[in-house]
Amino acid sequence: MRSTSLLCLAVGCAALAATSAQAAFLIEIDTDGADDGVLTYNSHFTFGGDTMTASQSSASSAFGLTGGDSIFGGDGVNDPDTYVYRYDPTTDADNLNTAGQALGVRLDGTPVAGSGNVGGAAGPYRVYAAWPFTTNVNAAGVTYTAVSGANSFSVLVDQNDPAIQGGWVYLGDIDYDGSSGIILTQEAEVNSFVSMRSAAVMFEPVPEPAAVLLTSLAAAAALARRRQR
Repeated sequence: MRSTSLLCLAVGCAALAATSAQAAFLIEIDTDGADDGVLTYNSHFTFGGDTMTASQSSASSAFGLTGGDSIFGGDGVNDPDTYVYRYDPTTDADNLNTAGQALGVRLDGTPVAGSGNVGGAAGPYRVYAAWPFTTNVNAAGVTYTAVSGANSFSVLVDQNDPAIQGGWVYLGDIDYDGSSGIILTQEAEVNSFVSMRSAAVMFEPVPEPAAVLLTSLAAAAALARRRQR
């Protein structure tokens, strides 16, 4: 009986920890919280290549955003319109609790929920992007590339795809090497007036398989039974 109680207590504690911990790092491009045409850029965001500016647009409704303006396009000439986001799990503390939240979808349109895992350690991190509802981004698409040291991934995204509108879009996983930080680059395939859009990006640790938690709880229960003997 005591081991069963311990198992239930462990489950409860794990759930409580997940719901109380900050579990993701959010980079919202406009930090003033107002959809007013005035952009106050996040210090973790910059333009890349020869892009120096972009146009303002409406806010995104993705979970956790505060209502600031989104941006679109750019003034790139010799290089693609480029947005750059920087995150260092070692020094940048989590700033958004995603535990149990319905965040949005994967690129195939299937739902995705927050991991609830606290960041900071080396290992795989989910990469998300958010933009306002759109149907007019250049059809050539947008390429996202995440890099951490020697680790990287790239993915081409159709931001007009109706299956991925309205929330966070899970782009893929980047293996944080523990020292180099994570740099996410967003590049337009074709420079045009609406070459791409962005409101924010987000990073959170990849959740451990449920089997890992169950194994840990079972081990704790077994230890309790041995102590009763």
